Order: sequence, then structure tokens, then C-alpha cells
Amino acid sequence: MSVADQEAGALTWRVRIMFAVGQIPEGVQSTSFGFFLLFFYNQVLGLSGFLASVAIVIALLVDAISDPVIGSWSDGFRHRWGRRHPFMYAGAVPFGLCFYLLFAPPAGLSEPEVFVWLVVFSVLTRTTQSVYSIPHTSLTAELSTDYQERTQLSSLRSVLQSVGMLMVFLIGLQIFFEATPDYPNGQLNPAAYPNFAIVFGLIIFIGVMLTAYGTHSHIPHLPQASPTAARFSFRNVVQEAGLAFGLRSFRSVVSTAVLFGMTMGMVSALSIYLGTLYFQFSLALIGLSFPASVLGMFLGAGLATPLGGFFQEKKTLLMGGLAWYAMWNTLPIMLSLAGLAPEPGDALLFYLVMVCNAICSMGIGVLTVMIGSMIADITDQHEAMHGNRSEGIYFAASSFASKAIGGFGVVISGVVIDLAGIQRSATVETVDPESLTTLALAMGPGVMILIGCTILAASFYDLSREKHRKIRGLISEANGGS
Repeated sequence: MSVADQEAGALTWRVRIMFAVGQIPEGVQSTSFGFFLLFFYNQVLGLSGFLASVAIVIALLVDAISDPVIGSWSDGFRHRWGRRHPFMYAGAVPFGLCFYLLFAPPAGLSEPEVFVWLVVFSVLTRTTQSVYSIPHTSLTAELSTDYQERTQLSSLRSVLQSVGMLMVFLIGLQIFFEATPDYPNGQLNPAAYPNFAIVFGLIIFIGVMLTAYGTHSHIPHLPQASPTAARFSFRNVVQEAGLAFGLRSFRSVVSTAVLFGMTMGMVSALSIYLGTLYFQFSLALIGLSFPASVLGMFLGAGLATPLGGFFQEKKTLLMGGLAWYAMWNTLPIMLSLAGLAPEPGDALLFYLVMVCNAICSMGIGVLTVMIGSMIADITDQHEAMHGNRSEGIYFAASSFASKAIGGFGVVISGVVIDLAGIQRSATVETVDPESLTTLALAMGPGVMILIGCTILAASFYDLSREKHRKIRGLISEANGGS
């Protein structure tokens, strides 16, 4: 299908919204992995932080192979439903089911058996997620070729991802993990997790089906696999990955996304430890603070489009968002380490943390939008250089980077927990003060260092607005001047 044919299909707001709805399952999965997974397997099931980290590393290694394979496969897939939609439909049931099983292991498992269960279902959940999410996110580049409209599509995706995250916090913490006489900290209740998982497994399934069906009518206007394109092969995957990483801007965006995902994952996984043990907040208060953070992300995602028009260059906005996040995220911890914050458990400290979390999350919203929009632009650069569209292989990297939240971040968190000496079912009364200092150093100066590295990675992005305009002109000429 030519660019002219693609652009002939008007992109309605119904299609835009239904496309964005597909980000709700991503929000559910990433928040559940980042916030609950390590705590569940470490504090509830008794798996050591080291073994939990090993399990996550294994899952990430499998991701590193499966994600580009799925991306390349969908790029060349031929079907009357196009390249992407068959994968989206196929991923709905397995993704939801594997998510449920990950949080519902059989009772009475030994530690080695718990480890194996975590490995198997982390791999299966992430793989089935990729079957759906890589084709879905690839549509960001295919639904529109416009520089600014792609930012709008990414913004809508981020807003709906925030909705998925908010659902997890509101429903999870306020309903499934509410305090009981036996479990004052509801997150330590093992019976709560299967109930939580079955509800959100269903939400994942419904979200996938809604976005697949809701964008189905636009299939005739999407680029299709060329009849002359080579059939899928692992050799092609390696070649396409090599071409992708040959682009400086792609290397920059992937490095930025992975480093930021790693940071976000560590912050998410350790936040429950920081909130309950270091700041000494009740779980109910923590449950109130996270919706504020999600609303901040929601606002940041909504502001990304007008801010993109103001700053002109996406790199400028990306680096600014990173600095904004680092400053506000670490402020309460840095004040506490300096002895300038209110005492642990003080209401003023809670309000300080909640406000800072909401403000810093605006940066997360902007960052998420920019990364998706920048990758979409890079796919055009690929087409101009090589004459074919390979959105799948590029957004596979985006998918892998997003999994860093529940992957590399959790690995670092597991190491921090073990180094700090935080034991199973730890409480304010039983935890060592030196352990809390180690935790605070990781969440304050540690986060600042990681974000500094992320800003450095982002600085190498070189695909400007003007350069993208010229690239679109070359593609238009190659397609007959349309």
C-alpha cells in the first residue's frame, strides 16, 4: 500500500481512542510487575531478593530474543487482517491467563519451586504480552505519518496507560489489599493475590480485544507487507536489528528508554519498602499517594503535545522531562537524608511526598509520549534509507525497554534489598536503621546518578524536525511524489 493510499484513510477520533485503549493492559502489567511482583515473591512467598533477580534476568534474556522475532514476524506477515491485528487478537487470552498464573502459584511450594514458577510464568507473561504489544505499538507509526500527530497518538496512549495504572492502585490497594485483623499490612496476605490477578487478567483480555476490534475498520488504510518482501527468518531478524542499531538516533532512544525504565522499575519496586519502613506511612496513605502520581502522569501526557509544539525539538523536551523527574522524585529523600524533612510518620512528610510524586510524574508522562513519537519518526528514517517499513523491529525495542520497569529495575531492587539486609515480613519495629539508610541512598543519590546517565544517552538523538521533514519528502518522492 502506497503512502497516498495510507493517508487517504482519515484517522477518526474513534480510531484514535480505541487505539489508545490498548495501552490500559500495558499500564496494568507494568504497574503490577513494578509495584507488586518483587514484594509478593520476596516478602509473601519468601524467595530471596537474589533468586528473584536471577528469575527476572532469565525472563529478560528471553525477551531480548523473542521481542525482535515477534516484531520482524509481524512486519512481514500477510493476512486479510493486515500485519498487526492477527497478533493482537491472538495475544488476548494467553496474555491475560499467564498474568493470572504468575500471581497465583500453588500453595506449599518450596523455595526452588517458587523460583521455577516465577521464571516460567515471567517468561510466558512477557512473551504473550509481546505478541500483542509490539504489533499494537507499531500502529503509532502506521496510523499517521505526521510529525506532530504522532506525538498526539503517543500522548493518548500514555493517558490511557495512566488509567490502567490508576486502576491497579485504586482497586488493588483499596479493595484486594485492604488491612485485616490477621494482616494489618494487606499486601502480606497471600490469599489476596489470586483474586487481584484474576480481575486484572480479565481487564487485560478486555483491553486487548477492545483495541483490536476498535481499530479493525482502519486495516485497509494501514501499510501491508510487500508481496515481494522476504518471508520471516531468523537471519532477517538479525539483519534488521543490525540496520536499526546502525542508526544513531535509535541507539540513543533505546538507551534512554532502557535506563529510564530501569530507574522507574527500581523506584516502583522499592517504593513500598520506602513508604512503610523509611517514611513510616500506613498502606492506606500509600494507596492515596499513588493515584496522585498517576494523575500527574496523566497531566504530563496531555501536556506533551502542546509542549512539543512550543519546544519544537523532541530531544529538548525529553531531556527536560528527565531532569524534572529527577529533581522532584528525589527531593523528599534528599531532604530527609539532610535532616531537613519532617519526622517519619508525620502528616506533613506525607503531603510533601505526595505532592512531589505528583509533580515528578508529569515528567514521566512527557517522557513516555516523546519516546513513542521519536521511535515512530525513526521508522521513517529507516524507510528512506532502505526502502521498506519495519515498524515491528523498532517497536520491539520499545517493548523491551518498557519491560525494564519490571525487569532490570526489579533486579537492582532485589540486590538493594539483600545488601540492605531487609528480611521477610519486615516491620518498622524489626528493621535495622542501617538498612533504611542504604534504602534511602539507593532511592535518592542512586536515582540521581541513573537519571544523569539517561540524560547523557538522550543527548545523542539527532533526528530534528527539519531532518524528519526532508525524510518524509524523500519517501514521498520514492512513492511517486504522493
